[in-house]
Amino acid sequence: MASLARRAGVAQSAPYRHFSDREDLLAAVATEGFERFTETLLDAASDGDDLTALHRMAAAYLAFGERNVELYRLMFASGLVPGAAPDSALKRAATVSFQPLLDQVTAADPAASHLSAHVRWGQLHGLVMLKADGFIHDPVEALMGTISF
Repeated sequence: MASLARRAGVAQSAPYRHFSDREDLLAAVATEGFERFTETLLDAASDGDDLTALHRMAAAYLAFGERNVELYRLMFASGLVPGAAPDSALKRAATVSFQPLLDQVTAADPAASHLSAHVRWGQLHGLVMLKADGFIHDPVEALMGTISF
């Protein structure tokens, strides 16, 4: 927290006026990240015809992960969400962030299930993490050509 306060140019005690501890601060950052992520997916889905909405959303997902690697890791790989209280803003924001993908998957195929949406989410998440960890060097556009959405 002291390092963050220095970087923000505020007194070392300033963050504690707003956050009880480091985890509280990180949860707030992750919550805002999930809210931005959800907005990004919704914007992508609504920016064109319904037939390509899922494809646009997948591209937006990959681009968000690539542009916001550290935030993405905080959101999905830090353990904050599994440890969050069920009624917390973080848990709600994380849960809501899955809904646009689920809605588009079921709109494209009414017989599709949560499992089908989770499999597609897993593909996108895996690609983001592999790219972030340096195992994939291809641009997002190339990655989109390898998955079927």
